[in-house]
Amino acid sequence: MTTWLTQRLRLILVIFAIVLSNLCTVMILSARAATELNDAATIEDILTLEASPPFSAKAYGTDLLQTALFFKSATSPKQHVALIHGGCWSNHYSRAHIKPLASALASKGFDVWVPEYRRVGDAGGGWPGTYHDVALALNYIAHQIGKPPIVVGHSAGGHLALLAAADPDVALERVIGLAAITDMSIYGQEEGSCPAMARELIGATYVDSPEQYRDASVIASDKVIPAQLIIGSSDRIVEENQLEGFTHEQIVQISGAGHFDLIHPKHRAFETLVDLLMEASQ
Repeated sequence: MTTWLTQRLRLILVIFAIVLSNLCTVMILSARAATELNDAATIEDILTLEASPPFSAKAYGTDLLQTALFFKSATSPKQHVALIHGGCWSNHYSRAHIKPLASALASKGFDVWVPEYRRVGDAGGGWPGTYHDVALALNYIAHQIGKPPIVVGHSAGGHLALLAAADPDVALERVIGLAAITDMSIYGQEEGSCPAMARELIGATYVDSPEQYRDASVIASDKVIPAQLIIGSSDRIVEENQLEGFTHEQIVQISGAGHFDLIHPKHRAFETLVDLLMEASQ
C-alpha cells in the first residue's frame, strides 16, 4: 500500500513539474512579447530626435502647403529619394516627424526630398486632392533632378506612394512602402483612430461608398514600376492584412519592429531601408 501511494505521489509531482514548466514558458514568451511592444518607438519618440536643417525649400504648387524640403547629401548622391510622410492622412501630423529619417538618409549619401501635402482638415485635402498633391510633388521632384526618383512612403504616405506606382502620369523609378496601408476597403472598416481617419479621407463609410474605397486602394497587379514593402511584426497600426497581393519577394518583415520603428534612424529597420536603396542604385 505504501509503495502504491509513493508511486502515485511521484506521478503527481512529475505532472505538476511539467505543468509548472509549461506555465513558466508561456509567461516568459508573454513577457518577451510585451517587452517588444513596450520598446517600440512612438511618434513622440520620433519627434524628439535631432535632424539637420534642410538645404532648401521649394514650392511645387500655389498653395502654401505645397512645398518640398531638400536634404542634400554631403557627397555625390548615391540616389535621389522622395520621402512621403504618414500621419493617417490628417493635418494633425505634418512632415516634422519624418525629418530625422530624411536627415539620416542624407548622411548616408542620398539626396532626399520631403514634400508636404494637403491632408484631411486642409482646404483641398481629402480624396482625391491629397493624392493629387503627392503626384504633383513627385513630378516636380523628377523635373528638378532630371530623372524619376525612388519614392519611400510611411504608413498613409506609403499608401499615397504606392498609388503613384500605378499612375502612368507620375514619374518615379520604384517605391518602398514602410508599414504602408494598401487596401482601403479593409482598413476603412477596422477599429482605431487611423482607420477612422481613412473614412474621413474618403468622406464616406465603406458601406455607403464601396467604389470610392476600391478606387483609393492599391492594386498590386496595377503597379507599373517595382515596389517593395517593409513591415514590422509588432505593428498594431498597419497589420499583415495590408500585404495582400504582394509576393514574398516584395515583402521584408522585421521581427519585433513596431509602426514607428520603421522611420527611426537608430532602429535596425533603417539599415534595411538603406540596403534596399543601395540595391536600387546598382
